[in-house]
Order: sequence, then structure tokens, then C-alpha cells
Amino acid sequence: MNPSVLGRDLPSEGRMDPSLIAIEKLQSMRDYSKSSTIATVLAPLLCIPLYWDNTDPFAFGAWFVAMSLAVIARYGLIRSIGAVPQPAQDAQRLNIGIGLVTFVWGMGWYVFVQPSDMVSYLTYQIISLTVLFVGMVGYCINWRTFFAFVIPLKAPELIFISLHFSQIVWPIALGSMVAFYLALKMAFLFSKSWEKSFALRLKNDALIDQLIEEKNASMAANLAKSEFIATASHDLRQPMQSINIFMDLIDTQQLKASDGSIFNRMRKSVSVLNRMFNTLLDISKLDSSFVVRQSQFNLVEIIHNLEESFTDQYTEKKIKLTFTGGHHLVMGDAHLLEQVLRNLLSNAIQYTDHGHIRVTFQITSGTLSFSVEDTGCGIPEADLPLIFNEFFRSDHSRSQYDGLGLGLAIVTRIVKKINGQCQVQSEVGKGSVFTVHTPFAILTQETLESTPSLPVQHTLQEAEPPAYELQDETPTRHLGIIENDEALQQAYQQYFAQSGYSVHIVPFEETAFRAHLASLPKLDFILSDYRLGARDGIYFIQQLREEFNHDIPACIVTADTSPQHLELFSQHNIDVMYKPIDIKTVEKFIALHMP
Repeated sequence: MNPSVLGRDLPSEGRMDPSLIAIEKLQSMRDYSKSSTIATVLAPLLCIPLYWDNTDPFAFGAWFVAMSLAVIARYGLIRSIGAVPQPAQDAQRLNIGIGLVTFVWGMGWYVFVQPSDMVSYLTYQIISLTVLFVGMVGYCINWRTFFAFVIPLKAPELIFISLHFSQIVWPIALGSMVAFYLALKMAFLFSKSWEKSFALRLKNDALIDQLIEEKNASMAANLAKSEFIATASHDLRQPMQSINIFMDLIDTQQLKASDGSIFNRMRKSVSVLNRMFNTLLDISKLDSSFVVRQSQFNLVEIIHNLEESFTDQYTEKKIKLTFTGGHHLVMGDAHLLEQVLRNLLSNAIQYTDHGHIRVTFQITSGTLSFSVEDTGCGIPEADLPLIFNEFFRSDHSRSQYDGLGLGLAIVTRIVKKINGQCQVQSEVGKGSVFTVHTPFAILTQETLESTPSLPVQHTLQEAEPPAYELQDETPTRHLGIIENDEALQQAYQQYFAQSGYSVHIVPFEETAFRAHLASLPKLDFILSDYRLGARDGIYFIQQLREEFNHDIPACIVTADTSPQHLELFSQHNIDVMYKPIDIKTVEKFIALHMP
């Protein structure tokens, strides 16, 4: 469709602007007229071998000259129709151009046809009908133009028949007139049908444009949401990290009983916030593209990590947590599997106040399946289709339990990514069962013998850091801290100093950083934030490594959850952790990677 048509808005209430129809019809007929110019030139030439011997040369010559002039005039009038639509004037030019040619064809009845010669009569009748139907192909979309085409063609024939009525074979003449009438009627009906079809096409185009706009708006809103989550979580994670460290520095044994009770409540509230931040981190990572990585892993390792992570929560609620059927070696993505289990377990513990939670692993057609069953509050049947939507929280339990409503959304995204299935059964007051079928293959002894060895995924919890005894002969462990948040900087310094490290606060401004290098000892580990003003943490880590000519182990602890930074950190051999994170976990990581 021509851009000049698409660029105009459709009128409201479904009424079509007549100018749109006129422009589209005109452009279509003009294109057809241009494409049929060669046929318009060749057709008169074909009359030379047909009628030259049987026609008066003067009459034939006059007709041929008239046809040549008509063809030239037709070509000039069609060429005069410009790119800028002027429907009324352009349609008039087109009608005159094609009418001139068909009029000359109509005058051929008086030049080529002898009323008493049936052969010449039938021959020209066939030529006349051919011209008629050829014109119908291109001009019947506008009945006015078709009339301008066909009436100059058939009117001379009608007059010819009337003048020679005694010599004409009436069935043939009558058939010709019937064809003339049907052609006019068909052109009129087809013109109206074409207008309705064109109107429907424009409406469909408008709907498609609207859908595209809504899709783009939805994508923009989703991107804005992701950016908001990343920005908001970054700004909130910074102070939360400081709170976590300072709370770990408090010795609860030295608090009064009443103060200890208040402190424990604070710790619970902080734990809830930490879980919310980690959920936001997970969802922001899943908003980016992530890859399913295949490797061998043992379910026992994941079970151990989960038990260690959730011990405090289910012990405090006096809930029994059991794992069955977990002694399998699996080929798949251990990280994504653990993330699904972690979210399902977190959800189950949150909504279960008494009873048990049972995680059961099974083999289904050679692949891993598992279910998480709880005796919690259950989910109303009306809410089951909605529970996997982002930020959905059932009114049935909203007032009793905290959360963002993202855990199950994360689960369903991961399950779809690995081409798995997730099903749920629930009854209010009795609990829920979430069943996940994965494509991860269970490795047997036979498959292990026939499969090339692949790297085994390990987790941070697998290895414990070496135990350090702070004795006189223990070498000093120099830890560099680069952090622009003053409260967090003080928290790091106080905690790691108490843990026996020699803590060195490294300035993050270029001039001060250069001046500080002279007094800085060789560092054993660098702990840095990412956003540090004019420069980022990667820059200062690289500068320190170049200064000491050593690839110093380093970790960036950041509140910036942008997934694209993961590859950047990996390229520079820098590990990353996300705030808020337990300071003891950070210390374990440092001890594990420090030479």
C-alpha cells in the first residue's frame, strides 16, 4: 500500500474518508495503465495483417493515425498524473486518456466491418470483447472510470447495429449487448466490494499498528520496570549492607534480655528485607538473557546447601524439613535447579506455620522430577491461575505474610527456560504441592561410562575456608577495601580488623589514590564496590594489580544488579557478590581465595 495512504489517520466510528479510497483507486489504475501501455501500442499494429487487404487504405490510414494520436495522448495524460495525489483532476485525466483509445476502437466498426461479411463482423466482435474484458481487469475497481472506458467502446457498436439492423445476426448482437450490460453491472458491484475490502484492510493495518505500539509500550514499560528495580534496589542495598554488618558486630550475649528480644526482632525484619532484595536481584537477572549450562552435579550438594540456608527459618518455626530420593548424579544446570528449589522452599516455609515440608526427588522417563509439599495455608482455587504472575499476592494470605510476590514468577521463568513443566495442587487449610519436571537427565553407571567427562559444578558452600589461628607466627593478611559509602567503609574496617586482618582503606579519588600507593603494602585481597564516582571498581583493582605486578584476588561487592556487568567482571578475573550479603559469607569467600 502506498505510504501516502497509510500515513493518514482513519476517521473515527469506522467511517472511511472518500479521499483515501479515491487516491488508492487512482494509484492502482494508473499503475495498471502504465503496465498496459505496450499492449495498447501493439494491438493496433496487429490490425494491419488482419484488415489491410480488405479495408479502404484511406479509411485504414485515418483510423491508424487517430489510434496513434489517441495512444500518445493516453500516454501523456497518464504521465501527467503526479506523485502528489489530486484525485479529481487526476481521475479526469485518466478517464479522458483511456476513453480516447477505446473510442477509436469503437470507430473501428465503421472502418473494418462489412455488415454482410460475417467473418469481419465476428472478428471485430471478438476484438471488441477482448478489449472490454482487458479493461475490466484494471478499471472495474472504479465504476466511473470503467464507464469512461467501456461506453466509448460499445456505444459506436450499438449505433452500428442500429444502422444495419437488417443485415446483423441478432443473437450475436444481442449477446454482445448483454455482455456490455453485465460488464457495467459487475464493475459497479466490484467497485463497491473493493471499497469495503479496502476499508477492512485499512482497519486491519490500523489495528496492527496499534498492537505494535502497545507491544513497544509494553516492552518499554518492562524495561523501565527493570531499570527501576535495578536503581531502587541499588540505592536501598547500600544502607542495608551496612546494617547487616553492624548487626553482626553486636554481641547479643552482652545485651539485656529485653534488648536481646528487640534485637532478634530487628534481625528477623532485616532478614525479610534481605530476602526481598535477593528476589529483586533474581528477577532482574532473569530479565536479561541467560544461558542454561549443562554439567554433571550431585543432588546431595544442592540439598546440603539448601539445608544450611534454611536451617534458622524452619527451626524457628518448628517445621520439619525432609529430603527424599536425592542420591542421584544429574546432567543439567545445578545453579538454576537450586534457584528453583530455593524459591519453592522459601515460599513453602513462609506460608507454613506448623507441620512439615517434604522435598521428593524422582526419576521420570530418565529425567529428574521433584515435588515440594507443605502443610501451609494453601491457595484458593480462583488464585491458582495467577500465582505465577509477577507481584501477585493472594488476598487470602496477604495480610498475614510478607513478600513481593516474585518467588513463583522466578520459578516459572526458569522452568520455561529449561523447557520443563511446573504444576501445582493446593487446598485451602491443608497445604500445597508444587511439582516440577525437568529435562535434566539422571546419570547411571552405564551413561557415565559412555559419556565424556564434563566439569562438575561446585558451590561456594562445598568448601570451608582454612582455619586461621591468630598466633604470633601467623603472617599478616593485608585486605584492601575500596568503598565510597562511609558507613559501610567503617563497618568493613571494624569487622575485618576484629577478624585479624590488616585493613587498608584505599581512596577512590584519582589524586588521593596515586598518593596512597607509596605507603600501601602488597595486598592479599581486594574488596571493592563497583560504582565509585568518576572511576569504577574494576579500574582501581587493575591499577593495584599493575602496581604490585600481581593478579591480586579481588571481589566486587555491589548493589548494582545489571546482568551485563557479569561478563565484564569475568573478563577481568574479578568475582562478584551482591548487597545485601551476610558479612560472614564475604569473610569465608575472602579466606577461601586469599593466598
